[in-house]
Amino acid sequence: MKHYDHIEWVLYKNKLLDDAIYKEMEEHLLLCDGCMETFLSLIDQEEIQRASDIVPEDFTIKVMKSIKGLKSIKKPIKKKSNKKVSKDFFIYYIAVASVAIAFTAGGVFTNMVDTVPKMGANISIEESLLNVNTIYNFTEKITNHTSKFINNFQIKIVKED
Repeated sequence: MKHYDHIEWVLYKNKLLDDAIYKEMEEHLLLCDGCMETFLSLIDQEEIQRASDIVPEDFTIKVMKSIKGLKSIKKPIKKKSNKKVSKDFFIYYIAVASVAIAFTAGGVFTNMVDTVPKMGANISIEESLLNVNTIYNFTEKITNHTSKFINNFQIKIVKED
């Protein structure tokens, strides 16, 4: 989570930011208590006075009365019967058994049993080829280095008097 510094919150408060950044910072305020404290520290007495001029003194009382006047909507809680649960369980059991029978009849399980050993054999063949290639590359390197070493010798012919 990216946190914003004091200067960014001043720009936010004065609405001097791009709309996308402004919205991102606004969503961040809902999640981050530290940034919320930084933002709230920017509110001065003059702004509090402007807000109190706009909001009437009995605002809280009116809101609380309207909340008390609301009736909560409660749905009756229906108890599930054990017959329904056991019936649902039996239906799921039949569905799973049907799928298993279909797979068995179609040979899916037999194919899986036959395929797994083949996959294991293919993997072991690939590993052995990898080992052979590693050994071949090693011997090829030794041969090349030996060849270069021998080619660097210069034969000097010495004449006898």
